[in-house]
Amino acid sequence: MPVRNYDKPNPARVVANIRNVLASGDMELLEKGSYEFLITHCSFIAHYNQQGFIATYKEDLVSFVHQFLSQHGMGWETWLNNPRSYLYDVSYRGKLVADIVREMLPIFQAYQPVIEAAQEDRAHRIAEGHLHVLAKELGYDLVKQERR
Repeated sequence: MPVRNYDKPNPARVVANIRNVLASGDMELLEKGSYEFLITHCSFIAHYNQQGFIATYKEDLVSFVHQFLSQHGMGWETWLNNPRSYLYDVSYRGKLVADIVREMLPIFQAYQPVIEAAQEDRAHRIAEGHLHVLAKELGYDLVKQERR
């Protein structure tokens, strides 16, 4: 079966852009080519358009990383180990989708712990802020105790 070739997106740019998004933690940096690649080949829902997609994952990079790594809960190994999977039927500028995914996997895996820790810290700070507001509304002062 011949491989279907497409002119865009540029594989090197997709991989570099994904690395940049994960390193910065800023979904606003997601480029159109990366968005198109993710919704076409990586089991992501389009969320109507690129801005909807970015808005969905902007405050929840953990879900973005987990969605990519889980590939509908099965993981990429099932798809990458089967040369009959669709990943081997499509190429961008001569590079198979399977090869692009292989480049992206270690990037997502490397940033997963950092993103999870940052998300947990952010959630903790938000909860603490809500607690301070509530305490103030009720007329209380919060005193932070040192952990032993």
